[in-house]
Amino acid sequence: MRNTKLSTAEQLKLLFATTTSVAALGLTSAYAQDADEPIQIAQQAEEIDEGDTITVTGSRIRRSEVETTNPVFTFDSQSFEDRGFANVADALNQSPLFGTPVDPNGDVGSFTAGQNQVNLFDLGVQRTLTLVNGRRLVSSASGTIGGGQVDLNTIPAALIERIETVPLTGAAIYGADAIAGTVNVILKDDFEGFDVTGQYGSNFGGEADSYRIATVAGGNFADDRGNVTLALEYNRDEGVLLCQIRELCTEDLTLDNAISNANIDTNGDGVFDLTGQSLRLGIFDQRLALFDAFGSVSPVAGTPIPGQPRPATGSFLPGAGPLFGALPDGNFYRFTEGGELAECTPGALAVRSIITEGGDPETCGADFFNAVTQIRSPVERFNAFGSLRYDLTDNIRFRQDFLYANTTGSELVEQGGFQTGFFDGTSAAIQLSADNPFLTDQARGVLDANGLDTFLIHRFNNDLVRQGENSNETHVWRVTNVIEGEFEYGGRMFYWDVSNVFGRADITQQNFAGGIVDGRFLNAVDAREITPDLLDPILGVLQDERQALIDANTADPDPDFVTPAVPTSDDALLRLIDDSGGNLAGVGFGDIICGAFVDLSAGTLEGFNTRPSGSGLVDEDLPFLDGCQPLSLIGSTASDEAIDFILGGGPRFTNSQNEQVVWQANFGGDLIDLPGGMASFNVGLESRREFSTFTPGAALTTPISRSSVSQGVRGEAITREVYGELSVPIVSADMNIPFVQELSFDGAVRYQEFDTKGPDGLGGTTDTTVYQASGRWTPVDDISFRATYATSFRNPTFVDLFLPATQTFILGADPCDSRSVGLGPNPAVRQANCESIGIDTETFTSSIQDGTISNGQVSGNPGLQPEESVAFSVGAVIQPRWIDGFQMAVDYYNVEIDEFINDVDFEILAATCFDSNNFPNEEACSTFRRDPDTNQVIFASSQPANVAVSTFESITIRAFYGFDVNDALGLVGVAPGRDWGRLNFDSFTQHNITNEFQATPESEVTEDVGDFGDPKWIGTFDTVYSMDKFRATWRMRWQNPVKIDPLDQIVYAADFEEVTIDGVAGFRADAVNKTGARFIHDLSVAYDVLDNVTLQANLLNAFDREPNRLQDAVGHIGIDEQLGRRFILRANVSF
Repeated sequence: MRNTKLSTAEQLKLLFATTTSVAALGLTSAYAQDADEPIQIAQQAEEIDEGDTITVTGSRIRRSEVETTNPVFTFDSQSFEDRGFANVADALNQSPLFGTPVDPNGDVGSFTAGQNQVNLFDLGVQRTLTLVNGRRLVSSASGTIGGGQVDLNTIPAALIERIETVPLTGAAIYGADAIAGTVNVILKDDFEGFDVTGQYGSNFGGEADSYRIATVAGGNFADDRGNVTLALEYNRDEGVLLCQIRELCTEDLTLDNAISNANIDTNGDGVFDLTGQSLRLGIFDQRLALFDAFGSVSPVAGTPIPGQPRPATGSFLPGAGPLFGALPDGNFYRFTEGGELAECTPGALAVRSIITEGGDPETCGADFFNAVTQIRSPVERFNAFGSLRYDLTDNIRFRQDFLYANTTGSELVEQGGFQTGFFDGTSAAIQLSADNPFLTDQARGVLDANGLDTFLIHRFNNDLVRQGENSNETHVWRVTNVIEGEFEYGGRMFYWDVSNVFGRADITQQNFAGGIVDGRFLNAVDAREITPDLLDPILGVLQDERQALIDANTADPDPDFVTPAVPTSDDALLRLIDDSGGNLAGVGFGDIICGAFVDLSAGTLEGFNTRPSGSGLVDEDLPFLDGCQPLSLIGSTASDEAIDFILGGGPRFTNSQNEQVVWQANFGGDLIDLPGGMASFNVGLESRREFSTFTPGAALTTPISRSSVSQGVRGEAITREVYGELSVPIVSADMNIPFVQELSFDGAVRYQEFDTKGPDGLGGTTDTTVYQASGRWTPVDDISFRATYATSFRNPTFVDLFLPATQTFILGADPCDSRSVGLGPNPAVRQANCESIGIDTETFTSSIQDGTISNGQVSGNPGLQPEESVAFSVGAVIQPRWIDGFQMAVDYYNVEIDEFINDVDFEILAATCFDSNNFPNEEACSTFRRDPDTNQVIFASSQPANVAVSTFESITIRAFYGFDVNDALGLVGVAPGRDWGRLNFDSFTQHNITNEFQATPESEVTEDVGDFGDPKWIGTFDTVYSMDKFRATWRMRWQNPVKIDPLDQIVYAADFEEVTIDGVAGFRADAVNKTGARFIHDLSVAYDVLDNVTLQANLLNAFDREPNRLQDAVGHIGIDEQLGRRFILRANVSF
């Protein structure tokens, strides 16, 4: 791991923040729910002693009970332990409330590798506000991403008391980013004793090991006026590649690009049931016919352009196009790892595709996609947390806590580029000579037998970037200082607090993928063996120099002139060494060198070494030749020295730093005694300074490699806020009003002034005011109703505001592509607009849809305004007196986000352009350009804008029923004879109604509800049995069958055949747009073997659910199916 050190000034600042006495949000002590008691759906804890007050998430007002006007979902420490969770995110991501997160599972980028960010209601991780003990935590999001989202790896799991989630509210109480809601992680307070937990888990194939050890120690001092608590925790999860699990890698199904206007016989009755339908077909064990991991060969046609050879004219397969050809003997060949040429057998060509179906180790090509897919990133993290509490007087308290977290996550594999006839430029197939010194005698013999002096090599270059591994390491520091107190005045209680929070995150990314420096690569590929023939150009120079001396003496004779000796190949070798600037010291005949050194010595150097395209570098220092090491593309025989050279000396590094300083003061207490009870209030001030920088390494700021160029980003924001909150009880039970047992209202308001500063004088000031109003009505003891109305906001990130115009790769669906022209809100308009510029929409294939273009541009938008939302919820809590132990809560949620900040990219802009009746005068049409001859996209630009609108609706249903087993036995007349424990059932169901998104006012409205990430119905059902020292839990996680395409524009078929019915071509296929329901079962069993020792075993995905082929192909699977059945073994010792 890389160490990140603070400068002396920064250490002093951190020390000052640690020792300064400043304040908190108020007392955060609250109830600790007993593991065997009912889950308090209505947020009613067990009875609270008179005079005690607590603070609940969603309000700063202290209350004598915790039933609030807002729904609050609580996950306690016992449930956390039952399920063997090692991370806050693991617990939240199993809740139906949370959508697709940023986590270590699946393919990730270097900027998020290993991080855990939750996504409440699937509205985006940047719209979920995360607090620790009611206070903000500095974000460790990379400077290229921005935002206030928190990496939950930072929070020590060993200290979790409970996690509270308040949907769609929190902005009026806590400030920006709570559009989706607020998550508050409450840590254990005043811990006494010593606790250590060790945990190990894996799957039954042994590919997914995880380790955890955590300790907590604490004690009181000064006659219990003070307490010190310390927690240390270490976690490590091993990474897993897709191809480590054979059935996922070699027995998988992939879907080809959609075929427009397909005719489909769905039941085999000889009639096309579907006509004009977009269809995606399954490809079993896919292979890309273009290249292989160790290189495939094809003949060269015509004279290739230097550095950009043309693809072979022969087809790999009939109809596949000029991509990869057989040699003249009619056979297809690929290199083995050791560099031999071996015959391979072409697979069956997929319909209208360059992809073939494999199924045999001898099948040509490689499954490029599986080779660069991972299941889980390796993550290693260390957490340290310390807290101090000291009562200065009977009513004034000082608190301080310190948090440090170090997390390292990696992306095990990433696309490292390729050489193939499918692309051009530096990604094109490379032409090599049959005299290439790295060819084995066997391979050269095959080429000779086919009469080839040159050939093209098509290959997957991941071995040249060391599999493209990327890593992300973060260091997070946070110091909180609080002074809080309370006093009585005029018979009323008041409380106050002042707090300071200092947080800093340092993030370092290391990147190999895309790091090939093109100029170095082309020089290194031009490998030549030193022979007399190779040195002939240099020998010619020496001969010319000799002749020039002779001619000069003839013109002006010198009596002492000695005729120079005739130069030899040895002399040419010495000249080569001298001219290399020390690069070729000690080489001799038979050694392999970069051929450009010969060109340099012979004076014929040209191409990349004179002026690299776009880099501004000139030939003075020969930036792409100095240190050149010859590179072998044959098999996997490249030397480490050559790989280091083409990568520019190693990986690329970028650094980000986020800093946050928060000052806050609160004052609250009793206001006025009303008939329904005491009205309470809280008012406060908050000042927040946030600073962020992103600094890419020098190698990433120059366009000399195959990765897109990065530009630095920096920004500073000063936020000044004032807020107030009021709680008014109108009616209480002792007033004896019929059908009004209780009636209360809460209200809150917050004003923000947001001042931003960026480079070059960019920046500005915005102000925002948000409100929250809620109420609760209890007509009878058995039921209560609640409702909330809230406005929220999210400030734009520094990346959104200040990203400089940056070159990047662009890809996306082209609306004029034959596979996309039939989509959109009005396909007829789209088709007509495409055809008006000369595009044949029946045959046109857009390269930007199949790959990427490098001539793209992204930039920030300093004119962005904060996002704003309006949300409301209504619900009921049912606790019938005649069903002891039963509780149920039903809530409806609705939110609309306006001024939604959206990255308006090529796909959105192109669709907006061609779907418009104002084509080609639609503004979006000016953001990209097409080649006038080919109609291929050659330039595209994008930037964020406040143009999108998002709407979300859902219903949550929470039900709990618990009872003592002895009571149940008594009901059926059985005398238990002993205590048989307690049995609890807990059901949590969410029904998603809509999650609509409109990217621009002219864009089509898309609906996400109904797909795998946003199913219509999703839930958990928990069964918990506890008796004395024994405890067992069973959780079922489920979701309903979901659509693959929520818009119902495409159908899918895993198995099919091409048919012709009544002269019309089509397919016989069981075409569907829905996959089956998903059920995952988890079991845990724990037993207290001693009073202070607990052993626990967990079985995850107990029934080893496996998806069908279509679910696998469309990605309707999770980490549970990919890793299979898993286990956790856990031991806890406490004193």
